[in-house]
Order: sequence, then structure tokens, then C-alpha cells
Amino acid sequence: MKRSILLCLIAVALVGCIQYDEELWLNRDGSGRAKIRIIHRSSYPNTQEIIRKSQLPGIHLINYEVRKSEGNVIYNIYFKFDSIEAYNNVNDRVSNIDFWGKTTLNIDKDRTIRFQRRISLGSQEDEFLDDDILESIFHQHVTEDFRWTYKLHVPWRIVTANASTEDVDNAGKTITWSYDTDHIWNKSVTMSAEMRKDLPYLVFILAGLGVIIIAFSLYWLLSIKRKSHLMQWLHQRHKN
Repeated sequence: MKRSILLCLIAVALVGCIQYDEELWLNRDGSGRAKIRIIHRSSYPNTQEIIRKSQLPGIHLINYEVRKSEGNVIYNIYFKFDSIEAYNNVNDRVSNIDFWGKTTLNIDKDRTIRFQRRISLGSQEDEFLDDDILESIFHQHVTEDFRWTYKLHVPWRIVTANASTEDVDNAGKTITWSYDTDHIWNKSVTMSAEMRKDLPYLVFILAGLGVIIIAFSLYWLLSIKRKSHLMQWLHQRHKN
């Protein structure tokens, strides 16, 4: 166990502590765009990694900014993706700091959309949960004063979500999840939401036009029938 903890400590030393903020816009076909802000406790920016990830299939880098501030490197990245699969492929998870996680988006035949995203921090193995001084150091180093925040924009009506009530904006169709890294230490958490794909307005417009046409046709037929009865009555009266 000591060896595995030491390896994790080395990974943290290389990766640094992470503050992660993401805003994600999903389209109806599963494509979308994302704005990401990462605060990395390091003195050395890594723009090569951004360029490498931007060359992955289905990923289109729009722009990025990298700057240093008070011993941190701050990354602001804006990109588009062609599918959820392409978005997931950005994550190669080289450490136990998995703020990217894995996202699934399922669309059922009844127009129900189910969104899930699983993230994790620290080891998920029981042996790593033992009371150990090295584990405590690792814990403190990773979780001190950091949060992971995710804001999701969807094109569908939100039915339910496992976010706080005040973080679900039904009118704006947005959901926000925010996690204190200390609270998710050695855990995995899942963001989930269920949405409903409403019928397009065109369907209601066509249905309305259909009702109007049917009503007009019935009125026209009844009018002809009345006129026919009136003509017969006038003709019969004229004979008499």
C-alpha cells in the first residue's frame, strides 16, 4: 500500500492541485461546445497538452488563453465537439484527479433524455482508505480550497436533476453542480438529469391548420346542404 500511495503522491506533484470550472452547451444531436477554466498549482504552463487534445477526432479548438498568477497557471479553453464520444475521448486520465469523468447521453423513444456524468477524486480502492499519514498528506494536498463546478445548458425541458433546487433553472434550461473537493475525496459522484423532448412547434401549427381546414370544410358542406334544401323548398313552392 505504501508504494501505491507514494506513486499517487508523485502523480499529484506532477499534476498539481486543480480548480475546475466548466460551462457546457449541448445540442439536440449530441454535439456541443464547452468553456473550461482550470487553475493549476504550478509554475510551468503546458500548452502542448492543449494542442494535442485539440487534434483529437471530433474536437475543434476555438481559442485558449494561458497565464500565470500567484504561483498558479490559469487555463481558459473554448472548443466545440461533434459528439459525446468525442468529448469523452479528451479524458485520458493519467492520475486519480478525474474532474473530466465520463458522460453519457441517452435519448429514449418516448422523447425522454437521460444525462449522466461520473467524476472521481482519489483512489476508489478500499486499501487506500486506511488511516495512514501519507494518505492524509495526499488528501490535504489535493483538496485544500478547491471546487469543481459544472454548468450544463440543454435544449430540452428539464424534468428532474440531482442538483440543488436553486441550481436548476427551468426557464433558462441550465443545471449547475458544484463540489467541494474535500467532500468527494476517495469517492466518485454522478451528475444526473432527466429531460423531455417536447414536440416541435411546427407539429402544433400543422395540427391547428388541420383543425381549421376541417372546420371550414364542414361549414362549407353544411352551407351547401342548407342552400340545396332552400332551393328545393323554393322550387316546390313555385310549383304550388
